[in-house]
Order: sequence, then C-alpha cells, then structure tokens
Amino acid sequence: MGKNSPALQLVRCKRTDPNYKSIRDRHYVKNNGCIGQQLHYLIYYKTNLVGIISGASSVWAVKSRDNYFGIAKENRRVSLPSIVNNVVFRLEFHEKNLATRVLSLWRKRVQSDWSERYGVIVHGFETFVVEEDYRKGSLYKADNWDYVGRTKGNTKKHDSGIGNKGKRVETSSKLIFCKKVKNTRLSTEYHATWNKKTKEQLSQLRLEI
Repeated sequence: MGKNSPALQLVRCKRTDPNYKSIRDRHYVKNNGCIGQQLHYLIYYKTNLVGIISGASSVWAVKSRDNYFGIAKENRRVSLPSIVNNVVFRLEFHEKNLATRVLSLWRKRVQSDWSERYGVIVHGFETFVVEEDYRKGSLYKADNWDYVGRTKGNTKKHDSGIGNKGKRVETSSKLIFCKKVKNTRLSTEYHATWNKKTKEQLSQLRLEI
C-alpha cells in the first residue's frame, strides 16, 4: 500500500492466511472453520492491520430471516446464494465510527467479489449476534441493518461429517440483523461454480438455527 492509498482498505485473503487466522482465533465465536461459499478480508487502517471481516453462505432456514427476504420452500435452494452471511467481524483498533465505515466498505466490496467469484448478484446480508450487556448489534443498526428477530437457540450438529444424520443441540439465542441491497432481487436460478460437488451433496450443506 503506497502513500496515496486510502486510509481504510480491505485486502482479500484465504482463511488459512496466518494473519487472518491469528485474529480469527481471538474472536468471541469459536473458530470451527467455514463451509460453503466464502470470502475473507484483512482490515488495514492507516497501513496497520486492525481486524478481519468475512462473508459466507447464508444459513439454511431461519423463519424471521426468511420472512424478511421472502424465502420459502419453493425458492430456497436457488435464492439463498444471493444472501451473504457476515459470519465474522473483529476489529482490534477502536475509533469513533470506524467499525461502521468498515462494514459499509465491506458490503460494497463483497457485492463485487461475490458476483465475480460465484456468478450471483447479492440481494442482501444477514448476521447473527450473540447478545451481551455490551453487545446489542449497535454496529449493524448504525449501518441501517434491520433487526428481524431472534434464533430459537438450537442447531443441527454433524459429529461424523455433514453428509451424515445430525443431532440438534442447544446454543445461545442470537439477534438477527438483515439488510437488502437496493435495486436487486433474490436469485431465481443458481448453478454452483465454487466446487465440483453434486446437487445432492450441496443440499447437505444445510445449517439450521
């Protein structure tokens, strides 16, 4: 990054990048890897590495999220690839409005990168926030995301691989925030371009919260 580079930059990286992994391992959500479509970025501010932010495949079924975007059984498989889940956002340098600026920049950047890599126009974003006294989703509210509800507090876990029968386990209830991209719509057709998995295998990458 040269002298005339913008003060705030997102540098795309792999999930295995040592800098990314180091910061990811300090995030309050345990690092259990990432399944499906995904894009990861290092956050640089004034040439310093200050955090990471990632987008990934949307979760398979959440009632309040589905209602918000108009997702139903009939269109779920082809529509979900146009929703990006902000699965990770960790900022280790704090300055007024910096987090909101990063989130706004990421939304614009990931729309372009997602379309280029996966061949689908981004229609919206989702994120799931573990609520604490000091964590209420204020960052997403400041970026004009809509609060749409809470998760039920359980998920399906696959101990022996995602292709095998899973069991439902208790998790913490999360706040759900979503945001639509203006002048776009849910994808109406989709053909996986990110790997060579069969349609049957792809249907097994279902996450239920």
